[in-house]
Amino acid sequence: MKSPITGGEVRQHIQLEKLAFRGDTLTVPYINYECVDTEKEFTTREVDEQNLRLLHNAYREKHNIPFPDEIIETRNKYGVSQTKMSQILGFGVNTYREYENGNVPQLNNAKLIARAAKPKQFIELVEECDSLSQKDKKKFISKAKTHIEYDAYPINEFLFKVQEPDSYTGYKKPSIHAFSEMVAFLAEDIEPYKVKMNKLLYYADSYHFKEHGQSISGACYQAIQMGPVPYKYGTLFEYGEELGYFTIKRTYFEEFDIEGEQFVSNKADFEHLSEIEISTLRLIKKELGHLPRKELERISHEEVGWLENEKERKMINYFSALLMKFPKD
Repeated sequence: MKSPITGGEVRQHIQLEKLAFRGDTLTVPYINYECVDTEKEFTTREVDEQNLRLLHNAYREKHNIPFPDEIIETRNKYGVSQTKMSQILGFGVNTYREYENGNVPQLNNAKLIARAAKPKQFIELVEECDSLSQKDKKKFISKAKTHIEYDAYPINEFLFKVQEPDSYTGYKKPSIHAFSEMVAFLAEDIEPYKVKMNKLLYYADSYHFKEHGQSISGACYQAIQMGPVPYKYGTLFEYGEELGYFTIKRTYFEEFDIEGEQFVSNKADFEHLSEIEISTLRLIKKELGHLPRKELERISHEEVGWLENEKERKMINYFSALLMKFPKD
């Protein structure tokens, strides 16, 4: 980008700042630019929006406030409309709709939304709601009961290192379905092998966080010798294959004495990915999907997230995505 002041070169700065929101002071990354010629600092509308998302993310994390995708997921799993859910929770439908659209709930409302995510507590809220018909109560309670046993054995605890949104999940609740659909989408046309797939997943999740303030899958990434990889990627791939999202073709290469694992997509539709997430995946595949495995390894070794964590094989904080070099802007 060029400086709006002189049309010359700019530098991007990212530093931790203490910012206020709803009476809290939160330490978050703050992004701005500096005009090289005049040394004046400035921001853009897009950067201001990203800074606000980062501030809201930190506030949600501190107070355990559900993110919009979690709020929508809760309502969908019970088969409840926005109007009915607002009645069950006890606040206006417009207020509730704004929460699904991204507004940060007030703390009292956030606690009610979090309660509703738990089937037994959702049933209590339904039973206490005077504005629902008996027919609706029976229907919603019946649906909630089907989730009680499922929620008692959450697969996320087995598959993912971190279960709740934070800076190591890209402020997204982990989803094996979203992760598996990412694999399936990236596998279309190019059918990459495992090492290349790991790098494409890292860049897709990280780039989406850089641009939109959230990852796509909610997966944690670990810095290992060969570059960033999803934590427990072998288990995640095996489970995704069992769910039928993709097939892993295993081929033995005698000259190297290794078995290659190649991904073939089984999906034609992607119900767990939004249009904007698919746009990110499409961009990553276009910009990086054609690169050989060794080249992807090389460029991933230039990323701050890998450089700062590889020696101790640590988890990569998504904040490092704000300094990503690839794909180039």
